[in-house]
Amino acid sequence: MEFVTIGAASHPGLKREDNQDCAYYHLPEDDSVHTKGILMSVADGMGGPRGGAVASRLAVNVLKTEYYKSTHKNIPESLKNAFLKANQEVLTKSQDNGDIQGMGTTLTAVVLKDTEMYYAHVGDSRGYIIFKNKISQFTEDHSYVEILLKAGAITEEEALTHPERNAITRAIGTNPELIVDVSERHLKIKKGQYILLCSDGLYKVVSDEEILNTIYEYQTPDVVCERLVEKANEHGGPDNITVLLARIDRTNRKPGLIRRVTNLVR
Repeated sequence: MEFVTIGAASHPGLKREDNQDCAYYHLPEDDSVHTKGILMSVADGMGGPRGGAVASRLAVNVLKTEYYKSTHKNIPESLKNAFLKANQEVLTKSQDNGDIQGMGTTLTAVVLKDTEMYYAHVGDSRGYIIFKNKISQFTEDHSYVEILLKAGAITEEEALTHPERNAITRAIGTNPELIVDVSERHLKIKKGQYILLCSDGLYKVVSDEEILNTIYEYQTPDVVCERLVEKANEHGGPDNITVLLARIDRTNRKPGLIRRVTNLVR
């Protein structure tokens, strides 16, 4: 029996030629699955065609390296330190290369370990939990429109078309004093749950209801991911679209019993 099934899909969308998103997950096949868990991450780069792609891939690579080499037993602390290291690396590379100066990226990551889930987050990519026909966002958008929404200055409908809807207030590589949202305690994962990470190219054009219905209609993560990308493009595909989905198949897992779907987004 498998513990988790993971699928992923990414597409540049219909309005852009380049894809500045990056997704990654790591399924340990040794005992580290019980100590460090399964890492999933999505990044959405910015700073021009080259800069955005460089920033998102560098951030994801630093995250996975730093997280798995950390000997810290506290998973949220390990995630936070890996995010801070990614921020430093992207900032340094941006400053040292004139043609990619000012680049940055969102970064959202989840660790699944035994019956627990932890997360860290910067930017406006999102994380959702889907369970029993309900979808709930566990990340908070670091964006200008989110500030306006919290203040009651605009409505949800107005946020969708606000001229500053793409402006984010936090990103990897843009500020040496980065604040990282980290789960203060673990969230329990249950059999039948889905964990979804995605860039804004999905949720800004595909509603929560459509996401929920697609997951329960197709169920298999790789099929769901491909279908969600198709739906985003059916709605105009104005931005890069990246989707990473984990289905919890059981929670009392054993080492080595993990299904591998794919290890890298096309």
